Amino acid sequence: MVSAALLRDGRWRLLAAATAGFVLHQLGEAAVPVLVGIVVDRALAPGDPLLLAAGLGALAVTFLVLSLSYRWASRAMVDVFGIGEHALRRIGTARLLHPRGAPTARSSGEVLSLVSSDSFRVAGIAWSVVEQTATLAAVLAGTAALLWISVPLGIGVLVTTVLVLVLMQRVARPLEIRGLAEQRSAAAASAVATDLMTGLRTVQGLGGEDEAARRYREASEQARRGAVRASRSLQLYSALSTAVSGLFLAVLAGGAGLLAWRGDITVGELIAVVGLGQFLRGSLDHVGTFGANWMHKRASARRMHAMIAEPPAVPGGTADAAPADPAAPVLEWAPAGGAPLVVRAGELVGLRAPDTATARAAADRLALRVVPEPGELRAGGGDALDLGADAWRSRVLAVPHHDVLFTGTVRDNVRGRVPADPDPAAAVGGPDIDPRIAAVAVLDDVLDRPGGPDAPVGEAGSRLSGGQRRRLLLARALHGAEQAGIPVVVLDEPATAVDPVTEHRIAGGLRSWCAGTDRAVVLVTASPALLAACDRVQDLR
Repeated sequence: MVSAALLRDGRWRLLAAATAGFVLHQLGEAAVPVLVGIVVDRALAPGDPLLLAAGLGALAVTFLVLSLSYRWASRAMVDVFGIGEHALRRIGTARLLHPRGAPTARSSGEVLSLVSSDSFRVAGIAWSVVEQTATLAAVLAGTAALLWISVPLGIGVLVTTVLVLVLMQRVARPLEIRGLAEQRSAAAASAVATDLMTGLRTVQGLGGEDEAARRYREASEQARRGAVRASRSLQLYSALSTAVSGLFLAVLAGGAGLLAWRGDITVGELIAVVGLGQFLRGSLDHVGTFGANWMHKRASARRMHAMIAEPPAVPGGTADAAPADPAAPVLEWAPAGGAPLVVRAGELVGLRAPDTATARAAADRLALRVVPEPGELRAGGGDALDLGADAWRSRVLAVPHHDVLFTGTVRDNVRGRVPADPDPAAAVGGPDIDPRIAAVAVLDDVLDRPGGPDAPVGEAGSRLSGGQRRRLLLARALHGAEQAGIPVVVLDEPATAVDPVTEHRIAGGLRSWCAGTDRAVVLVTASPALLAACDRVQDLR
């Protein structure tokens, strides 16, 4: 999945071309000290002006090539990296929003970490491949030049490169574990902060600011400690890599000086060896970071792969799923250990929940967000496992209790139209809200606000009260069911945070909305007012 995101749509060609550009740049860098040494020996020492001019011209061409190749390759890699990162975020977001769900529940903080920092690191694999290929090309080119000058020096560089790779790979192994721990603690801190901001009004109403702040301090402190541990390990690793490359340069320069003193190499060759040593020091320093670089990216790649590769929580259905039978009940549920629920068109049925957890579990089951037993759930005569998630949700609309409003206007949130322009003023106008649905959801006070249906609701409905947000979500569910022709609507506590008078109006409105029609409503609630309006009430266990 990662390779597909980075290489699809012909980007592998651009990646290969960028790699060739960086390799050409490194070869040019390695050629510079060799050319300088040749000019010294062949032109300056004998005093030949023509050879000197030719050598300087060769150096100028080399600098031009390495400069242009680096610039072009860098621009190409920005495209590969940027588009690849965007593709990874789209893949991750699509998996998180998959209609058939996932077996693992993830906090909002972990989700944010996966589609931001982890996607960024994994997309950086493209840079690692290109830069590390170019670095190895530089080491090979420098080694070849040294072998040409002196076989012992060239062999020494080859042996040193292998030793550096082995040593630093062993040192880098703990970095992956610490990188994973750092990412998990950061995700946990983000989750606490997100939950705190989402429920800030409730926290303030309960006077729980101090406790909420204490929990966030604990989570952020753990994240800080994890980041510090990972950063210290990375700095120690980098310091060791720099020390090893510095030692290499000192040994190489000393060996070349000894060979020049003995007359085994010329002055120009000595200059070339020292220049190559400076060049190879940076390359070996980069070679030393290969392990740490891959370990951090591997930690993020493992987290993203675990999320993307998860199978859907709900089956996709079978090809032989029968169409809805008009004579069959619109919804049937046979819960284990409970009384069977049979809902027919035109009914308002209540499910009395003893507690919040039971209500959420029942709503998730009716929404097919969890896998039922064979024959447990049926809609229009079709078994849920045969229908699959998409076909089931074309027959049963079960909105999560914790559904949210999006930034836009009242009209946009009811009718489900997301404005292309984030400016609320640009989204004014459009089809009116169905007055019947507005009456059922008791949107009087919401529509009476300045701006009416075109009034902005703010981020996640921040400009509305809790009761107004809940009623707007109810209107959205009813409108969506009517527009899609969905015969069953399951509402999980649709009247929380509203006053008793409004609650009674909602109950009567829901009863009139489905009575005498081909629609049905199932209320999962403990509200006496809502249950009193139902045709039948069953208790959940």
